Amino acid sequence: MGMIVQHNMNALSAYNKLNTNVAGLKKSSEKLSSGYRINRAGDDAAGLAISEKMRSQIRGLNQAKRNSQDGISMIQTFEGALQESHSILQRMKELATESANGTYQTQVDRDAIQLEFNQLNDELDQISDTDFNGTVMLNGGQMADGTKAVDGKFDYTKRTARALVASDVNKVDYQLFDDKDGTNGVTKADTVWNTISGGTWDRADPNKSKGPDSVDVTLQYDASKKQWSAISATNGAQLGAFEVTDDGTKNGGFVLTDGTNTIANVVIDESKLVNGDTITLTLNNPANGTAAPKNAGSVIVDNNVTEAGGTKDIKKADMNLTTTLEDLDDSDMTETVNKILDALDGATFEFTYQNGTAKADGSNYTLTLSDGTKLAGADYTTAKAASLADGTELWVDGSAKDGTIVIKTVTGGAAGDTLLTIKPTADTNDSKSAGTVTWKIGIEQNAYDTDKSPTVTVKNPDESAVSKANSNSAATAPLTYTDHLVLQSGARTKDSVDFTFNYKTEGMGELKANLNVSSREDGLNTKNLSLNTQESANAAIDKIDNAINKVSMVRATFGATQNRLEHKVENLTTTAENLTEAEAGIRDTDMAQEMLNYTKFNVLQQAAQSMLAQANQQPQSILQLLG
Repeated sequence: MGMIVQHNMNALSAYNKLNTNVAGLKKSSEKLSSGYRINRAGDDAAGLAISEKMRSQIRGLNQAKRNSQDGISMIQTFEGALQESHSILQRMKELATESANGTYQTQVDRDAIQLEFNQLNDELDQISDTDFNGTVMLNGGQMADGTKAVDGKFDYTKRTARALVASDVNKVDYQLFDDKDGTNGVTKADTVWNTISGGTWDRADPNKSKGPDSVDVTLQYDASKKQWSAISATNGAQLGAFEVTDDGTKNGGFVLTDGTNTIANVVIDESKLVNGDTITLTLNNPANGTAAPKNAGSVIVDNNVTEAGGTKDIKKADMNLTTTLEDLDDSDMTETVNKILDALDGATFEFTYQNGTAKADGSNYTLTLSDGTKLAGADYTTAKAASLADGTELWVDGSAKDGTIVIKTVTGGAAGDTLLTIKPTADTNDSKSAGTVTWKIGIEQNAYDTDKSPTVTVKNPDESAVSKANSNSAATAPLTYTDHLVLQSGARTKDSVDFTFNYKTEGMGELKANLNVSSREDGLNTKNLSLNTQESANAAIDKIDNAINKVSMVRATFGATQNRLEHKVENLTTTAENLTEAEAGIRDTDMAQEMLNYTKFNVLQQAAQSMLAQANQQPQSILQLLG
C-alpha cells in the first residue's frame, strides 16, 4: 500500500481493537467488583431468566420461614395461656371434690368455695381473651366483658358501654301470677319457671327438682336496632326460653317473656343507653321458701281424768298423745296441703275416757282446728270429708274406733294423701278412770310461700364480686377475632398450613369442638356450675373433667401444629440453601477465572494503545516528502 493520509488503516484497526479490549476489560471489572457473572440480560439471557425464578423462590422460602416462625410464636403464646387454664381447671376440680364431701354442711363453707370458683371462671374468661399481635383466637368471639366481635373486630375505640346498675333503670314491673288450677296449687309462675328450665324444674312434681333459688339473665342493647337481646343465663336456665320484645314506648325499655307469659317489663331512659350496654336481671324461683314441716307434737292443756285407784287405772302422768306427721317433701306442698297444716297447727284434741270401758271409743273425741272448725267424734266414727272455714276440704278418718284420727287430703271427692295421724296412747289400759284430756297440737311452722311470684330485680354487677377484673371500659386497642388461621409457609400459593380446631367431641361430653375456652356455655361450660350443694358439686366434677379434656385437645392441636411448623422451618431452610447454591452456580462470578480475563484484557488494552500510537506516527513520514 502506498503512503496515504485519508485512511490510516493501521490506526483504525488498532483503535477498534482498543475499544474491544476496553469493553472486555469493563465487563470483566464489573463482574469482579459485583461478584455476579450475570449483571444484565445481555450477559446470559437464559441464565438470567432461570436465576430470577430461583431468586424469587428463594426469597419466598425465606419469608415463609419467617412466617412459620411467627406462627410458632403465636402458638406458643396461646398454648402457654392454656397451660394456666389447665391449672385453673385442676383447682376447680379440687374445689368441686372438696364441696362434694359430706363434711361441708353449712352454707358458709360452700359459699366460700363457690366464691373462689366464680373468680376462677372469670380468670378463664380473661385468659381466653389472650391476643397475639392483636389477634384473638380463644374466646369464641366474645370478650370477658361481654363485647362481641362484629365482622371479626372488637372495636373499643368508640366503646363506652357498661353494665347497668339498679339506679340506671326507671322501673321494673314483674307479673304477679296468683291464678290457681284448684288441684295442686300450680300457677302460671310455676309454668314460667318450668319453661325457663327446659322442663327440668317443677315444684309440683316430686320427681323433679324445684331448681335453684334464682336465675340471672343478662341482656345486651343493640343501638342500631334499638332493641335488647338475652345473651346469657345462669344456673342452668335455658337461654332460648327467653324472648325480648319492645315495650311499645320506644324509650329503650323492653318486655321479658317466656314466649307466652310476661315475666318483667323494664323501663329505661333510651338517652342514657349506648351500644353494648348490658343489664342483669335476677329472677327469683316461685318455689322459694317452700319447705314442708318435719315435726309435730302435743302438750296437755287440761286434764280432768279422775284416777279410781286401781292398779290398772289410767294415771294422769301417763296421759299421752302421739301426733305423727307423714313424710312430706317440699315438692308435696300445695295451697291445699298448706291450709290444712296451718289449720292443724294450734288445733286442740279433746278425748273422753269412759269409766269401765276397756278401749276408748273413737266417737269420744272433739277436734277443734285453729280456724274454729269443730269436728265431733260422734260424726266421724267412719271416714268422712269436712270443710274448713274457707271451703278447703280435708278427710277425717276415725273408723279405727280406738281414738286414732287420721287427717287426709281430698282428691276427686275421695281420700287422698295422709297428712297427720293423732292417737291417744293411754287407752291401752283397762280403764277404770273417767274424764276428759285436752291436748294442743303443734306442727313445726312450715315456710310455704303463698305468693308464688318469680320476683325480678336488677342485679348490680359488683354485688358479689371480689374484684372488677373483667372491666374493659377504658380499652382502646383494636383487636380482631378469628378461629381459622392460614399460615403461608411456602413460596407457592398451595404451600400453607391451615390451622383450625375441629376435633370430634367424643370424650368431651356436651362441649363443642371449637377453640372457645372461655367459661361460657359455648366454651368450657363451667360458668354456671354450682358447688353450693353436695349434689351439684358431684355433678360439677364430671363437667370439669370434660372441660379439662377440651383444653387438652386444644393444647394438643396447638402442639401438633407447632411440631409440624418446626419441621416446616427445617425444610424451608434446607430448600432455600440448596436453591441458593443452584442460583449461585448460574449467577455468581468465578473470581479466579474472571481474573484471567481481566488480566488478558488489561494487557491487550495497553498493547492496543501502544499500536495505535505507532500507527498514528506513520503519516508523519509523508511530511518529509513534502519538505
